[in-house]
Amino acid sequence: MKKKITKIWSVGLVLVLATSMLLFAAPVSAGTLSWSSETVPSTSGKVLLAGSDVVDIAVADDGTMYAVTGGTDNFTYKSANGGETWSKLTQDFGFAPDLVAVAPDDSDIVAVADNATAEVFISSNGGSTWGTLGAIQGDVTLADNLRDMAISATAAGVNYLAVAGEDGTVADVWKFNVGAAAPAWEDTADETGFTAAQTLGLAVAFSPNFASDFVMVAVTASTTAVSFQMWSESSDAWNFTGASFADYPVNVQNGTTNIAGASAASITLSPEYLGSDDTLRIVFVGVATATTTNAGVYRLKDTTDKALDDGINIHSIDYDGVNLVAGLTASHNVRRSDDPLATTPTFSSASSLKRPGMTTTTNVVVVWNGVDVVAGTTGDGSAFSVSRDNGKSFSDISMIDTTAGNLGTLLDVAVAADGSKVYMLTNDAKALSLWRQASSWERVLALETNKADIVRVAPDDPDVVFVAKTSAKTIWYTSTAGETKWFARTSRNNIQDLAIEGDGDVAYIAVAGASTVSKTTNTGFTWGTAKSTGVSGNIHSIASISEDNLIVGSTDGHVAFSSDANSSWTSLSKGLNAAGNTQVIASGLATGDFIYASAATAVGTDSRVERWEIGQSGTTWKNLEATFATDNYSPTGIALADGVLYVLDEEDPLTATANNTEVLRTLSPTSAEPSSGMWSSLASAGEAFTTAPSALRVSAGSNKLWAVDAISPALFSFSDTLSEAGPTLVSPAHGTDVQINPVSGRAYTQPFSWSRPSKGKIYQLRFALDYDFTETVVTFLTDSTTDDPISAVAGPGASNPLEFMPNTTYYWKVRVAQAGPIFSPWSAIRMFTISALPEPTPPVIIEPGPPPVIVIPPSPPITITPPDIILPAPPPAPPAIVIPPAPPAPAPITPAYIWGIIIIGAILVIALIVLIVRTRRPV
Repeated sequence: MKKKITKIWSVGLVLVLATSMLLFAAPVSAGTLSWSSETVPSTSGKVLLAGSDVVDIAVADDGTMYAVTGGTDNFTYKSANGGETWSKLTQDFGFAPDLVAVAPDDSDIVAVADNATAEVFISSNGGSTWGTLGAIQGDVTLADNLRDMAISATAAGVNYLAVAGEDGTVADVWKFNVGAAAPAWEDTADETGFTAAQTLGLAVAFSPNFASDFVMVAVTASTTAVSFQMWSESSDAWNFTGASFADYPVNVQNGTTNIAGASAASITLSPEYLGSDDTLRIVFVGVATATTTNAGVYRLKDTTDKALDDGINIHSIDYDGVNLVAGLTASHNVRRSDDPLATTPTFSSASSLKRPGMTTTTNVVVVWNGVDVVAGTTGDGSAFSVSRDNGKSFSDISMIDTTAGNLGTLLDVAVAADGSKVYMLTNDAKALSLWRQASSWERVLALETNKADIVRVAPDDPDVVFVAKTSAKTIWYTSTAGETKWFARTSRNNIQDLAIEGDGDVAYIAVAGASTVSKTTNTGFTWGTAKSTGVSGNIHSIASISEDNLIVGSTDGHVAFSSDANSSWTSLSKGLNAAGNTQVIASGLATGDFIYASAATAVGTDSRVERWEIGQSGTTWKNLEATFATDNYSPTGIALADGVLYVLDEEDPLTATANNTEVLRTLSPTSAEPSSGMWSSLASAGEAFTTAPSALRVSAGSNKLWAVDAISPALFSFSDTLSEAGPTLVSPAHGTDVQINPVSGRAYTQPFSWSRPSKGKIYQLRFALDYDFTETVVTFLTDSTTDDPISAVAGPGASNPLEFMPNTTYYWKVRVAQAGPIFSPWSAIRMFTISALPEPTPPVIIEPGPPPVIVIPPSPPITITPPDIILPAPPPAPPAIVIPPAPPAPAPITPAYIWGIIIIGAILVIALIVLIVRTRRPV
C-alpha cells in the first residue's frame, strides 16, 4: 500500500516542490554571516599617532597619566587605563608643551610648560580647564632654558609647583604656591644658600613626604661639577644649616672625580625619603654628559655618593623602592637593577628586541605606574610602551608613530588554534611591526622596514611564534607570545614558506626556488639538510597536518606528502587540472584519508577544488564540483576544520575591475557523489585576500576564518556559526499522530517549528518517507528574519501545500539553506504518522417484532348496592298566617338521589379504566 501511495504522489509533488521553491526563496540580507573587518590599531584612542614623540609623562598615585608629544602638537593627552588609550584634552596652548607634571596625591592638579616661551599652564580639574601662570617670575630671558618641572603633594591645602632651568647663564629653580591665598612665583635662587657658581638647573623634585618635611631637591651643574641641593620650605632657604642641611650641596662624583660637562640630569627619590632623617635620604641621579664620560646612574645616601652604572647618558630615572629603571638618551634602551641599594648593584639592559619604540628612537622617559614601568620615546617609530617585568622587556601599546597614522600594508596574519591570540604583521615607512591581540592590540616586535613578511604560530602553543622573511634566511622566534623575549634565527636556505608543528620545537621550511624541505628540531637554532619532495616545479606552500605529517603544493599543480617528518616523500602521480600555485590540505596521511587541493588557473580556465583519497585514488583526482563566481578566480588559501572544507579564491586582478574575494565552503567534502549543490559561497567584494604563499587562517570556535586585505590596512574575519550544528527542532514532538478530518477525509494541516541557529534566515524544510531520506517527498524553502522559533505550516491548503497520505509515517528535518546565507548541517530527524481513514459506519437496521397478543379477560361481575334513601317526615301544619306576595322562588335544591346517581357513574368509569389497562399488558 505504501509503495502505491509513493508512486501516486511522486508526480504531483514535483509541481509542489517547484512552486514552493519559487514562492519561498529570498535574497540574503547584508551584514549578517558575512566577512567583516576586525578592529585593528588606529588613531582611535590615540593608539596610532602620525609623527608623534612622547617627550614627557607624569603619573599620579591613582594611576592617572598625562603625556605631551612635543613637535607641533599643542595639546595634552590623558589616560585612565594605564596608557592603553588616551583622550586628547581640548586646551590648545598655542605651543607644544615640553614638560608635564601632576600632583602625586591629586591627579586633578596637572601642569604643562613650554621651553620656548617659558610659560606654564595649570589645571585643577584634570585638564578640563586651564589657567596660565604667565611668564615665570615675569622674566622673559628664560626662553629655551626650562629643563624640568615637578608638583608636590598637598601640604596644608597648598601644592607647590617648581621649575628648574637657567636665568640667563645662572642655574635657577622657581616655585609657585598653587592654592595659597596669594599665589605667586618665587625665585628660589634669590634666597640664601644657593650655589651661585652653578650655570645649569637640570632637575627638580619634591620629597614624597613633603607634607611632613617640606623639602624640595634639585640638581644643578657648573662646567666642572654636578651638585645635589636641598631646599627647606619651612626655612625658605637652600642647604640651610638650621635644617641640618649644612653638608649640602653634595657634589655627585664618580669615585673622587667630579662630573664635568653635564648636559642633563634627572632625580628619583626613595618612596621612604624623609628630609628630616638623614638615614632615609636615599636619592638616585641620572646624568648625561657631552662625551658620556662619567655619565650614568648615581646613588646618594645622604651625602655619600656612588657611581652605579657609568659611561651611559641617562635621560630619565625612576625608583619604586625595590627596582630602579633608567631610560637612555642616545638609544631606546632601558637600564634596570633589582638591587640598587646593594654595595655593588647589578645592572642589565632591556631585552634587545623588546625595548620601547624602534631602534631609531631616543630619549627614553621611564616612570613607574604601580607595578608596571611605562616609557615614552622620541623619533620615527616612537611609542608609549609598558613593561610588566620591572623593565626587562617592553611592548608598545599606544601613541605609536606610524606613517599617516595608519598601519601601512598588512602582510600576514596568524591565529592561535583556540582563537585566544591573533598576530598581525604590518609594514609602513617607519617600521615592520608585529601586533598581538589578546585582550587588546600591542606591538610586540618592531624591526626595520621590510625585514619580514610571514608569521606563523604553533598549533599546540599559542605563545610560540615565528616571523620570517621570504626569499631570505632571517627568522625571529618567541615562546612568550612576544611578551618578554625574541631570538634571531638564521635558516640554512632561503625561505618560500614556513610550517610549525606541535608546540613549536619542530618547524619546516619550504626552500625558495626549489622542491626541497628543511627541518629544525630546536626552534630554528639549527636546520637540517633540505630533502627533495619529488614534486615537479618548485614548492609554493607547505602545511603541517599533525606530528611528522607534512604536505606541499607546487607551483605547477602537483602535491607531495611525508608521514615520517621529512625523511621521505610521496609525490602524487598526477597533477591537478591546472598547473599553477597550489593550495593543499589533508584530513590525514593514512590510507583512506583525503587530500584536498586547488591550483591557480590561467584566465579562461575552469577553477576547481579536487580530492585525492590516499590508497584508493590511483591516478585520479576527483572534481568536487565547486562553483566559482567566474573562471578568473584562483585559490589563495585552503583550510580544513572539523570536517568542513574552505577554499579562498581571489578574482584575477589582471582582468577584474575590482578586487573581489570569495570562500567556497562545503560541509560534506567526503561525499561519494560531489555536486555543486553542496557548496556555499562567502563573498567579500572590494577586498583582496591575496597574501602569499597562503592567505586563509582558521581558528576554533564556530570555525572563525581570518584574512588580511592586501589593498587597505584591514583585517577581516568570518565566524562560520552555521558549521557546527543545524536548527534545534521544537514541534511537533517525535512520534506525533496527526489526525484525519472525518468530514473531508484529508489530514489536518500541521505546524512545524525550530529554533533559529545564529543569524540564519532562509531554511529548507524536508519531508521523506524513510529515515535516510532516500524517498524524499518534498523540500520547502521558508523565510524568516525575526521569528524565533521559526514556524512553518504544511498540509492541505497551507502555504506549503503537502497532501499527507493517511496511514503513512513521514520524517522531517530542517537546515539553513544555501541562500540563507549558507548551508547549516541538518537538524535532528523527527517522525510523525498520519492516522488511517476511519472505517465507514454500517447502517442501523431495526427488525420489526411480532405484533403483541392482546388478551382481554372477561369483565368481573359488578354488584352495585344503592344506598337507602330515607325521606324526612313532613313538618307540622303552619298556623294560618296571612302571607304577603312571595319573592321570586329560590333555585331548587338537588335531591339526594341525584348525588347517588353521580357516585354510581364515577365508580363505573373507574372500573372501565382498570379493565382497559389490564387488557394492554403483554401476556
